[in-house]
Amino acid sequence: MRLPDEAAKHEILAVTRKNKEVLAVMSWELYEGLLETLEILSDAALMRQLKKGIEDVKAGRTHSLQEAYERLGL
Repeated sequence: MRLPDEAAKHEILAVTRKNKEVLAVMSWELYEGLLETLEILSDAALMRQLKKGIEDVKAGRTHSLQEAYERLGL
């Protein structure tokens, strides 16, 4: 078994000691994604903006891509 190939295939591998999970092995891409997610979740201002954006979409307060280009003068 080649560990990098297995980690990429299964995303997260558990390493155990005495039948207890003690380590997780994952692809670097997944690791970086988790770090970015934690960074976003820990940014209170960004989370407020994200929640407001979700509320705007649910309420229909959106613009088409064409409208956005026109408003930006593009």
